[in-house]
Amino acid sequence: MVINRTLACFFSTKAFTVLWIYRIPGLLVFTIQIFLIAPSICQGSEIIIRLSEDINYPGDLSVLSETIKLRKVCFLGVDAKGKIDKDFLRLISSGGAPEGNYDVVPPFPDEKWPVKSFTKNGALRLKVTAGSGLNILNLVKKRGLAIHGRDFYPLLDGIVKKKAMINFYNDQLFEGLKKFWGPLRISNWDMGRLADSWIKMNRVAVKWKVRVVKTMPQEIKSFCKPPITKRTPD
Repeated sequence: MVINRTLACFFSTKAFTVLWIYRIPGLLVFTIQIFLIAPSICQGSEIIIRLSEDINYPGDLSVLSETIKLRKVCFLGVDAKGKIDKDFLRLISSGGAPEGNYDVVPPFPDEKWPVKSFTKNGALRLKVTAGSGLNILNLVKKRGLAIHGRDFYPLLDGIVKKKAMINFYNDQLFEGLKKFWGPLRISNWDMGRLADSWIKMNRVAVKWKVRVVKTMPQEIKSFCKPPITKRTPD
């Protein structure tokens, strides 16, 4: 009886040891997968700006995350209503698209912008970091590109007390934006879509990869030109 118990103890201990020897590599693989795969989810988000160098159909914007795909948001041309930096569109047309890599950044302190990050009716700022865009934008003292809508009125709510001064401060915000950035305008409807999607995309920390590339004007025009029966972009 003593011998049988000793043998049973021996084999059970040996089996337990062998079992753990096989389990340990599996646990290591699982742990490595967590560290390798999880960051790729956060880093798999991309912003692509295509610029055509055409002042009427300047280009489009795509914002792509793992779960949400916002594709081909058209930039408005010189004939659109509202805030349009026509000089910057002409600069791109004559000097070339500022191609390269960019980073998503908040407003800089010297801008004195009323909010600290991108919100609806604000501006999505993209700072140039590499590529031909560095030289093109540095020549005109621009830090990068800014995606914006028609107006900035909602940002002034609670800040400007006199309604008669709203237009003045709205204009001031746009003039300040032009001073530091190359503005690219989208419609208010697209700004709403972008802002809503941005909130959902950034509920977890996201490392955005931003690229600006040149494309053919015909490709932008074929998608962004509104039908004859459609109202003009706001």
